[in-house]
Amino acid sequence: MTTRHIQIGIDLGTTNSEIAINNGNSVEVIKNDLDDEYTPSVFGINRSKIRIVGKKAYEQLFRFATKDELVNNKAEVKRIMGTAEKVRFERTGEELSPEEISAEILKSLKESVLKKHPEFSTVAAVITIPAHFSVVQAEATKRSGNLAGFDHVVLLQEPIAAAIGYGFMNAKNENWLVYDLGGGTFDVALVSAKDGNLTVVAQNGDNFLGGKDFDKLVIEKIIIPKIQAEFNCPDIEDDAVTFSKLKNFAEVAKIELSSREKTNIQVENIGNDESGKEIYLSIDITRKEFEKLIKHSIDRTIKLAQDTIKESGIKQASIDKIILVGGPTRIPYLRERLENELKIQVDSSVDPLTIVARGACIFGVSQQVPDVFMKKNTGVSKGEKALTLHFDSLTSDIETTVSGIIEDLRDIEDDFYIQIQNQSGTYSGTRVKVKHGKFFDTIRLDENKTNVFWIYLFDGKGNAVPVDPDSFTIIHGLSISGAPIPHSIGIGVVRKDPKTGLVNETFDKFFSKNSILPLKETKTFKTLRKLKKGDKENVLPINV
Repeated sequence: MTTRHIQIGIDLGTTNSEIAINNGNSVEVIKNDLDDEYTPSVFGINRSKIRIVGKKAYEQLFRFATKDELVNNKAEVKRIMGTAEKVRFERTGEELSPEEISAEILKSLKESVLKKHPEFSTVAAVITIPAHFSVVQAEATKRSGNLAGFDHVVLLQEPIAAAIGYGFMNAKNENWLVYDLGGGTFDVALVSAKDGNLTVVAQNGDNFLGGKDFDKLVIEKIIIPKIQAEFNCPDIEDDAVTFSKLKNFAEVAKIELSSREKTNIQVENIGNDESGKEIYLSIDITRKEFEKLIKHSIDRTIKLAQDTIKESGIKQASIDKIILVGGPTRIPYLRERLENELKIQVDSSVDPLTIVARGACIFGVSQQVPDVFMKKNTGVSKGEKALTLHFDSLTSDIETTVSGIIEDLRDIEDDFYIQIQNQSGTYSGTRVKVKHGKFFDTIRLDENKTNVFWIYLFDGKGNAVPVDPDSFTIIHGLSISGAPIPHSIGIGVVRKDPKTGLVNETFDKFFSKNSILPLKETKTFKTLRKLKKGDKENVLPINV
């Protein structure tokens, strides 16, 4: 079955990453070799100088941390995405950029797909990014996808992906607040679903606020003070190996406190103090203690949520639900604070860990793969007629149109007919005559489902003629309007103050924050001095 639309959605996270595919009938989250739906976003080089990704690298870096493992494994690379920083791996002497490390994580996800579905097309993918990623960070993410072997990469903001994943199953006229707290980033977006169309009205975020920051607080405020109270180790927080192991203890405790009122941390295997005494400690931590630690961070997210509601112009009482995204949103305290302070119902019906990958995959169906990549990766078998189709692959309409052209039949006088039927058996179209190689038909969809249709070509005698593609998919659900921009965009312009005569650089805005893409604006400016091509002395800096 050949498709011209993107079938892969990826949530490339700070802590964990997931991949989902459209298998023709539904969206499927692909499990890795360990049968997990998520893969830790950790990359490393093992002692055999083999590249490793996921849980193996995570355990070497945190659970079994040594000085050697610390310089050969890397986590949380998303936080340095788009920077010039290089990460050196001592075992091979390699220095890799953040996008090169991210590409290894993406390759691992792609391999999981191909192990289960060897013939699946991996030519293109939708990869999600935080809403507040800069252009530089976004482009670095796209390069990572290309390095991983995805020829065509489409980026999608994480809150939008979550809203699509949620709205696909809940196509009602509602307003939602998408609260996305991941391992390393926070995004909040106000989304309006109306008459089958999904619009992001306003959004905010913080690229350095997430569950990993909660882990750090547990280490710095609870674990280290209690160790130092019993052992002679004043500089323990500066020991990178110890700190890495403590991260694992803190993360496990954080997760356990989502379902328990109290948990116990066994601090062991971290060496001796300065007196030679082995450091071993049993630390009890209660949910209430943890809640006090993260209060300031939760305050920050709620303030950003309130700002987003205010910027949207939509009354708080008109917001129907809060959709939770990201592992840390499982913390009961967080959910209670949101409901109590925002006075909006929290909807926990979706899996916060996989909803972004699912939404990205659904969005992919609306994105066509460019011809240059399709020609590179597919071919028409002998005897088949190449077919070019045009249709909306993601729509809220029950009836939609499909048109197409068969170039081989453009100049043929003989009669040919196209017939379209859906796989579920609920729709079978009439035979439509092909005129000059072209045809047009109206088909009916099953509501809130992935609709798979088969195309049949017949000659004038009723004989079947093979075509490529022989099928296509349309998802009935919410369609998405353009993505909003997270920051206002403009350029620096030098102007003279008429009163003081002083010259200052001001910001000349082209597009305001939350404007919907695509955007276009033309303005004309004059330079203070003449410019000559190739003149390296008299250059014109442009601050965007």
